[in-house]
Amino acid sequence: MELDLAVDAAAERMEERLGLLKRTSEHKAWLQRTLFSASAETAANHLRRWMKATGMEVHYDALTNVYGLAQTSPDGPDAPRIHIGSHYDTVINAGAYDGTLGVLLGIAVVEVIREARLPLRHNLSALAFCDEEGVRFQTTFLGSAYLCGRFDQSWLDKPDEFGKTLGEWLVDRAESIDAVLQNEPYIRPSDCFLEAHIEQGPVLEAADKALGVFTEIAAQTRAEVEVIGRAGHAGTTPGSLRCDPLPVACRMVQAIDALCQSEEAVRATVGRLEVSPNASNVIPGKVRFTIDLRYPDAAGLRARRDRLQTELQRIADGSKVEYRYREAHWADDAILSPAITDALAEACECVQGEALRICSGAGHDSMMVARVCPTSMLAVRCREGLSHHPDEFVSEADCRLALKALVDAVIRLDRGA
Repeated sequence: MELDLAVDAAAERMEERLGLLKRTSEHKAWLQRTLFSASAETAANHLRRWMKATGMEVHYDALTNVYGLAQTSPDGPDAPRIHIGSHYDTVINAGAYDGTLGVLLGIAVVEVIREARLPLRHNLSALAFCDEEGVRFQTTFLGSAYLCGRFDQSWLDKPDEFGKTLGEWLVDRAESIDAVLQNEPYIRPSDCFLEAHIEQGPVLEAADKALGVFTEIAAQTRAEVEVIGRAGHAGTTPGSLRCDPLPVACRMVQAIDALCQSEEAVRATVGRLEVSPNASNVIPGKVRFTIDLRYPDAAGLRARRDRLQTELQRIADGSKVEYRYREAHWADDAILSPAITDALAEACECVQGEALRICSGAGHDSMMVARVCPTSMLAVRCREGLSHHPDEFVSEADCRLALKALVDAVIRLDRGA
């Protein structure tokens, strides 16, 4: 009974916090929290306050990760940790639950364990990663890579859309680059990690189940393409004398869509396209666009990326334009820990009678953390499978079930280690 009361109280607080973070945005018209933005700083301050209220030792690092350590083990602060969390940054025009729900569930689990006075052999850690979506620098998992000790020094030279690099951002924020590069990993091989995340797809809703478990995460890559021609007057330059990059870019976009349509397992998306100078009476001089490409395994993704690059180069070679392709991000597929997945599945069975096992086509911080310590993921039903969309929604009842399942999984992992 004491455990149920603690779950109910933590679930109620979590709903209030979700509402507050939904309004914490750098734009009034839509939800957006980008790395280093004022809204991200505000969200981080909320998270720090909520973590401190549980009695956790709270950290806010140079990259703006927020994480708290609850010393629940009798063996002291260096005892193995069960980490629970996700990311608190968002895409543009985002939904309120992607990443954020997993962060708040991590804090809520610590609250439940503390309030129910459950003894643990592990320490508990609530994590809020700063940059999973990669909106600013087009390089995902910056925050989780940093806490895992896998930060790549070359990322300091990654520019945002205004040409300002990550390194320049850190210097402007009075952070020491040397300290960033010498940071000791917070997530260690002796630890384990649980990430709760909305499914971002329709499988759970179709099965009428609130929860499931992810067994693997698909490989993904991101690229940036520039097609450079020559701007000119729209009324005076005949077609034969034009070097217009936009029709060429359109043929490339069609090739990317054709790849996406070619087989069920492929995901290929042009999510951003910029035309310059973007004036109605000027022939474009340059077109830039992004490619997001995904496949269940890394070898298959590599083969399809290479095939797409060959096709894009063929299109460019048949035109007058200059063509540039730059790969901005690569992530191998991740096979999640069978033991932790089984613990999550058993917890799901306890709260809903069955545990669906799903492959995630969306990328998650768990892909990075799984390289360091045993990792698995709880999937939470979202209405109509919508995500990266303002209508993204998870019911209060499903949020509570997710909290209950996570607490159950933590107890199982703690006792089984």
